[in-house]
Amino acid sequence: MSTTTDTTTEQVAGSVEYIDPQALEFEDNVRDQVELDKEFLASLRELGVIVPIIAVRDTEGRTLVREGQCRTLGAREVGLSSVPVYVLPTGASDDDTATAERIVQQVVANDRRYDLKKSQRARAIQQLLDTGMSATKVAKKLSMRREDVKAAGAVSKSATALDALDGGQLDFTQAEVLAEFQDDEDAVQRLLRAAHYGGSHFEHAVSSLRSAREINALIAVAEKEYTEPGYTILEDRPRWSDLSAVGLEYLRTSDDEQLPDDVEKKPEHWAVYLTDDCVYVDKTTGDEVAEGDIDWDTENDDDAEPAEGLCHASTITEKTVIVPEWYCLDYAAAGLALAPSLRNVAARQAGSTIDSDDDSPEAIAEREAAQQAAERRERRKVLVLNRLADAAESVRRDYVTKLLARKTAPKGAATFVAHCLTRDPYILSQNHGSGLTAELLGVKDERAVRAMVNDFSTNIDARAQVISLAVVLGALEARTDKSVWRNARTGITGTASYIASTVGSDAYLQFLIDSGYQPSDIEKVIVGQRTADDVYDEATQES
Repeated sequence: MSTTTDTTTEQVAGSVEYIDPQALEFEDNVRDQVELDKEFLASLRELGVIVPIIAVRDTEGRTLVREGQCRTLGAREVGLSSVPVYVLPTGASDDDTATAERIVQQVVANDRRYDLKKSQRARAIQQLLDTGMSATKVAKKLSMRREDVKAAGAVSKSATALDALDGGQLDFTQAEVLAEFQDDEDAVQRLLRAAHYGGSHFEHAVSSLRSAREINALIAVAEKEYTEPGYTILEDRPRWSDLSAVGLEYLRTSDDEQLPDDVEKKPEHWAVYLTDDCVYVDKTTGDEVAEGDIDWDTENDDDAEPAEGLCHASTITEKTVIVPEWYCLDYAAAGLALAPSLRNVAARQAGSTIDSDDDSPEAIAEREAAQQAAERRERRKVLVLNRLADAAESVRRDYVTKLLARKTAPKGAATFVAHCLTRDPYILSQNHGSGLTAELLGVKDERAVRAMVNDFSTNIDARAQVISLAVVLGALEARTDKSVWRNARTGITGTASYIASTVGSDAYLQFLIDSGYQPSDIEKVIVGQRTADDVYDEATQES
């Protein structure tokens, strides 16, 4: 005969009542610290208490909160007149039993409470948007920022971004960016690494990747223009001595003359290596403009008159162009001959013994090719690092804008401003930085900046200090163009090192770094923490 033990706990019946939270009292609670964040309070204002508070009613008629003290305190703070309470009768016969009952229920209730995964929240937000609810309304209902709601909706469509969210590596806006690059594994990994380092690293990586994506898109269009007629696209630039792909400058006509510009290039005989470059073009006509025809003294000053025969800098913009380099795959079939510098190479490959010295055409060509390669690398380095500097600019200006939105200036700001103004009396009159100052402060123009400090009776000195800093930072930002890395100083590192340097972009960036800014690699070149060659080599490896 066997005995069965019934381990089922009998559920005590309770009732839901709507009670003024001010009338509720508190038992002791295992959660001895309560934090009511602004999002939680905003949710209570918008939706009230959704999940009923659990309470017990003692023999004296008091309603004691057992589980839900945050909701109770929050309801009091936002002024709710009633909250739903699930009221249980006390089941304890003595004080020790009552204490044990309370602790078990509180611990179990807290242990079994799990937050939604970020991916679950993102999908839920998208479902709300799918009902026709606006992002603004969803944000209000869920006590979220509107931009986070929009980002979460975009993230919900990307498995890659959702996985990164649940991995705790990204917030919604970062995950939205990751979704942009979900088909590029290298870009995804680069963004995840940048997010791991925190701060501005992610924003710098995003800006750089978007710039590279634009160039890759242009190259893809150009490739199609050449592959459709049948030309071969070369993945790498051939060496000058490569007879399987001979550059135009190393070819001659059958009469041993230089090739004309319009030499016929049949697709079966020719290949192209595509590279990107930058040119200046007129904003209105799109016509290319030589750099020497631009009056750079008019930059950042729309009212300035350009010198005679020159263009105002504001009428010109940079444009990325794809440049073809032509190589002949079969010069003999194309009816062409090799230049003297390659004839020895061809003879050697054919098995002939060739005597050569430092003055031979081949030796001269080797030296010329090395010089051309060095010049090409230098030109390419300038192009790549200028683009990195352009990409860093938007991130830096966004940081400065947020810095200047503060009510008080960062530590050391007053010293820095005094240092700049006493060391460089022309800092405010050069480079036309007043327009940038207005932009960084979020106002229309220089007149609006002056208006911010016109009323001495109501102005607060702390905010006026911020505006003084803005005037100096606007001037320094105007000096920090994309090519400033080319004049980078070396050996300038460490907190407040700007005190020992001239007032230039290195001083400006060091001040921002000391204020919490995390510089990009190209900005580290400017303050002397890295070399231009190292940053260029890394950038070309990543691309």
